[in-house]
Amino acid sequence: MTYDPYAAPVPAWLEDEILLVENSGEMPQVALAESLHHLGEMSREERGLLRAAAVRAYLNIIERDLEPAHVGQSLFRGLERAGDNLERLRAFLGTLGWQPPPGRWAALAPRLAAYLEAEEQALDQGREYASASPEQVRRVAGLVGLDLGPFAALLERMAALPSPDFLGLRAIERLRLAPGGAAKRRQEAGGKARLEVMDGQGAPLTSAELNLMGADDCEDPACRQRLEQVWELLKLPEV
Repeated sequence: MTYDPYAAPVPAWLEDEILLVENSGEMPQVALAESLHHLGEMSREERGLLRAAAVRAYLNIIERDLEPAHVGQSLFRGLERAGDNLERLRAFLGTLGWQPPPGRWAALAPRLAAYLEAEEQALDQGREYASASPEQVRRVAGLVGLDLGPFAALLERMAALPSPDFLGLRAIERLRLAPGGAAKRRQEAGGKARLEVMDGQGAPLTSAELNLMGADDCEDPACRQRLEQVWELLKLPEV
């Protein structure tokens, strides 16, 4: 029987470590390297189980960012990150000489199609920005093998709209969905900007905070651009 690292039985002593790697978030290969270093000498099959967990960890975060219900939530990182992680996963599999788990890999193209269908519905309902750029969509589609022919008109619509990054999406989704919003205001202090939505009596309904500083402790032009984009997309009178 051919050894399948994705389906091989896991010894009880290795279960917790595999769960840690599989749920390691944004850096599966870092978590894998730490586990291999921590555990020391292991058989080829045992190392394979941990590597398979890292593959599943990549797929977890790719699937997370292809879920349209996640747009604007704190866990969402967007199609740009999905493309980055798809490329990292392919490179990782190449170093191992492995194929990805066939069922989960085959499901990525339908997931992207469902994402785009939800995107079209959101734009039809009046959302004035795209959750990704056409370039990001094409990159991911090429990696997962999705034919974008049926989405040509949607991509044209998306190209004509602003496409905030995932931090901008998080802020604008939080602000625009506040029920009863009648006005907006902003304050800047300590390298951060606070945006608020208020009701008709001037009481705050919700807020979002955006960082303005870069790693060098100076204002980052990209952060300033994000702030101004979110402010502009929040279609409320300013107070």
